[in-house]
Parts: sequence; C-alpha cells; structure tokens
Amino acid sequence: MIKDAETVKIAVAPLCDIPENGTRTFALHGKSVLVARTPAGVFAIENRCSHALQALEGGKLKGFHIFCPAHGVRFDMRDGSAMGTLTKLPINVWDVEIIDDVIHIDMDVE
Repeated sequence: MIKDAETVKIAVAPLCDIPENGTRTFALHGKSVLVARTPAGVFAIENRCSHALQALEGGKLKGFHIFCPAHGVRFDMRDGSAMGTLTKLPINVWDVEIIDDVIHIDMDVE
C-alpha cells in the first residue's frame, strides 16, 4: 500500500541565524536542505548538485541563483532549474515562509 505524502510546515531557524548572502544546511525528514538568504529572498533547496551530486553548500549566491562549488553549474533557487551545458536536471526546492522572523519550510512527509 502506498501512503500519500502530507505537506507540513517545519520551523527550521530564526531568520537572524542565516546571514544576508549566506547559507545553512539542515537535515529534515531524511533530506539535506540548504537554506539560502539573499537580497532576492530566502530559499530552501536540495543540497545536492544534479550534475556531480556534490553538496551545494559553499556555492556562490547571486540573486536567485546558486553556483555549484564543484563545477559552477548554476541553479535557479525559485524553481530548481539548472542553467548551462553540464546538466538540465533540476534540483528540489521547497516553499519558504517567514512567520514571526522564523523560517518555515513546506515539506512533504510520509
């Protein structure tokens, strides 16, 4: 029997714990989730490049994009789409909401 996933809102950290133009990784429901804070917004993305399967933590942030520190693949943190020639495979992204200065991520859990 396949159980349907349920979306839950998870409080992960106070907004002030992630510096502007910085990131922090969280282990949430068996996934490594990278939260990035930029002037363009706060994003929650899969902490794994779809090209080289390397962690995106430590990658350069620019606007809505993060660059893989291993080979420079660029991902749009709004929808996970990959830019460039190394991969077209997107990464997972999750909706983020700031409630009372706390970062919340909407995740599917079983």
